[in-house]
Amino acid sequence: MKRITIFAAAGAALLVGCSGGKTDADGDGEISAKEVANKAEAEGIKPQPGLYKATITMTGIDVPGMPAEMKGHGAGATTTSEDCLTAEDVDKGFEELVKKGQNGECAYESFNLDGGKLDAVMVCKTPEGEARMSMTGTTTPTSSEFNASTKMNFEGMGEGTMSFKVKHERIGDCPAK
Repeated sequence: MKRITIFAAAGAALLVGCSGGKTDADGDGEISAKEVANKAEAEGIKPQPGLYKATITMTGIDVPGMPAEMKGHGAGATTTSEDCLTAEDVDKGFEELVKKGQNGECAYESFNLDGGKLDAVMVCKTPEGEARMSMTGTTTPTSSEFNASTKMNFEGMGEGTMSFKVKHERIGDCPAK
């Protein structure tokens, strides 16, 4: 679940304030943090600095070989976190924000955001192999809300799917230090 939370947080961190269409500028089949950043910056879009709350709710899990008594286990589990996005963070540019959210483990296979509507696929490297997260939803300069489904290898069980809903919203100014 921790790794799924990281993936969802990576998606949420990127989505606040980002916009644009396809961004695979170099045609290598992966959309890097730099390509997403360049697209967002070219359109003059910046997230608003402030305190953000991310709420991630698991909506389903399907893992091969899961015992019947475990079906639905974890569905409804919610994780919340808060993170301060300072003016200095925003001024460093989108590439740094994207890298911060992904811990250097992820790249976008597709990233389409038009009129606030999101359709994206992020692929992350994990110790267990590749995890592929599809996301659809909406975003603004101060929030994002999307549904995501992640396919990944569950050690000893094979490939399974976890789905969740992510809500990321600006809840105020960053606390004074």
